Amino acid sequence: MDARPVNNTRGDGHGPVMIADTNTRTDSTVALSPHTSATPMRTRLRGFDLIAWRDALVAFVLSRVLLVLVGLLTVFYLLPLLKSNLTHYSLAANTRLPHALWLMWRRFDSGFYVDIARHGYWSAATLRHISNWVFYPLYPLLMRPIGFLLGGRDTGFNVAGLVVSNGATIAAFVLLYKVAAMEFGRAAAVRALVLLALFPTSFYLSAISPFSLFLALSLGSLYAARRGHWTVAALCGGLAALTRAQGLLLLAPLLWEYWQVVSDRYAPRQATDQGRRASAWVERAKDWVSSRLRGPALALRDRRNAPAFLSFALVPLGALVFMVYAWAKTGDLLASSHNEIHWGRHFEPPWTLLWHSLTHLSLPNALDWNFWLLNNAAAVLFLLATVWAFRALPIIYALYSLVMVLSPLASASMQSLSRYYVVAFPALMLLALWSGREGRLGRMYLLVGLFSALQAVFMVFFVLALPAIA
Repeated sequence: MDARPVNNTRGDGHGPVMIADTNTRTDSTVALSPHTSATPMRTRLRGFDLIAWRDALVAFVLSRVLLVLVGLLTVFYLLPLLKSNLTHYSLAANTRLPHALWLMWRRFDSGFYVDIARHGYWSAATLRHISNWVFYPLYPLLMRPIGFLLGGRDTGFNVAGLVVSNGATIAAFVLLYKVAAMEFGRAAAVRALVLLALFPTSFYLSAISPFSLFLALSLGSLYAARRGHWTVAALCGGLAALTRAQGLLLLAPLLWEYWQVVSDRYAPRQATDQGRRASAWVERAKDWVSSRLRGPALALRDRRNAPAFLSFALVPLGALVFMVYAWAKTGDLLASSHNEIHWGRHFEPPWTLLWHSLTHLSLPNALDWNFWLLNNAAAVLFLLATVWAFRALPIIYALYSLVMVLSPLASASMQSLSRYYVVAFPALMLLALWSGREGRLGRMYLLVGLFSALQAVFMVFFVLALPAIA
């Protein structure tokens, strides 16, 4: 029997509920989106969503062309005016075409990824100070064959990084469109796509950095989970855990979604009283708890669920692979996390760091690695968006937002917060819904104007290699 979905786009945490069709074959791991059947067949070619790819490519090309233009203007007209060149390349190299087209995207951590792709990780002796072991391997691993194919020199690996980053950016754009369209319709999907393309620090998606790859894998994981493809969801989660340390945290939203789906499948809730009386609330709460306890217990008895249950081990397996490799190379299973202390990062309760930062004003300084105003604004706004997400989005996205927003705040450093949050896409879906309300078109104009202006300014900072935007 095939699984048929019941539409559920409320923020109650339920995935698409699978209802058995007794006339067809059983597949307990697949749940289609209710929006799938509404798409005209001419826009699809064997599952290929032409509209999603068209809109994603338009947003990608237009936004990236504008960023390249801003970058070139910065390289040729502003970079020569700086008293000190912070780019680690000579002014002649930066201002020579076609080299400027890829060198403008190699900033800050980019050199570490290029070095890992070319030469691998450093020796165990480097763990006593700043080392490249804090950077996870999937992104440079994808760069490596392309870099050698392009000649094996520095230029080849720079271009390889851009190929991987921009390929992943296109994938992320398509997947964000599909996620938003599945949940809220295509109009909201287009708005979310525009907001991601213009997000003030989304130029990092095209830079030599792993953010676009991580975002694409995270979106792919959550999208697959919402459709009931648990093995694909877990595989994407495992690859995300091999891309950045935060990938391991994807396990939380994935397990939540699976818990809700199996509970609704095997022990549907029975409460029907939707009133606001205290007794009605108590009845619904008891019914929910009963369903969530009995559902998984019943699901465990069904052997057909074993592959889905076991597939979730793929998420921590991604991190474990890197840990085992680190142990083989350095003798330290936790080499990556241990080296974070030399980068000024260690665990600290998020509220401790945020309160300290908010109460210790830092004056504007482009050479300060912590852009105080930007990073504090990002922290507060994304925390508020996370609270909003628990009210307005399915819980799987709210949980993803929660772990992606809190994890950088738990590192005892506010540095780089604005770029870390480029992967917190649920905030963009919320803004897409907010700006799309009837008679509120001006909200979208406001967001587009604000985002594009900030993005242009921050892109200038990035190309000039000013530490404030690192």
